[in-house]
Amino acid sequence: MGLFKHKHRILFVCTENLCRSPMAEGLLQHYFREMGVDSDFEVASAGTSASQPGRRPDPRAQKVAGQAGIDLSRMRARRFCERDFDRCDMIVAMDENNLRELQRTCPPVHRDKLSLLLDYHPDGDLTEVPDPYYGSAEAFQDVFEIIDAAVYGLVPHISARFA
Repeated sequence: MGLFKHKHRILFVCTENLCRSPMAEGLLQHYFREMGVDSDFEVASAGTSASQPGRRPDPRAQKVAGQAGIDLSRMRARRFCERDFDRCDMIVAMDENNLRELQRTCPPVHRDKLSLLLDYHPDGDLTEVPDPYYGSAEAFQDVFEIIDAAVYGLVPHISARFA
């Protein structure tokens, strides 16, 4: 066995990497810290478009996350790149468009790494995390709650997969 333990890499993907995927990243990091397993995982986020690389998450996303004790201020938007398929153990898309974009370029050997976040949400009626970017502060709160429930539901799947 090597000197350094492999960290499992979880990547959340939305369109611009400004709202949904940073909130999911912050929430999963929060749950891993609470569980005391944060040193075993690297959690990140990216966007399929990410037209504003280096930009901090949307201030409304930062505000709603901050109210829950989650700091997104150090995150920076970046575009998903093909090497993420090799580097990451799990790639979780926010909506069907994001998933289709990932599937379009994903090598067959990595297809099992792809999933939708709402596959882990307790309410099976939801199919996509709505993009709150053009919405109100209330829309950001609603989306944060959807993401929180789905990320919380994702944790046992990650634990089982990487135990």
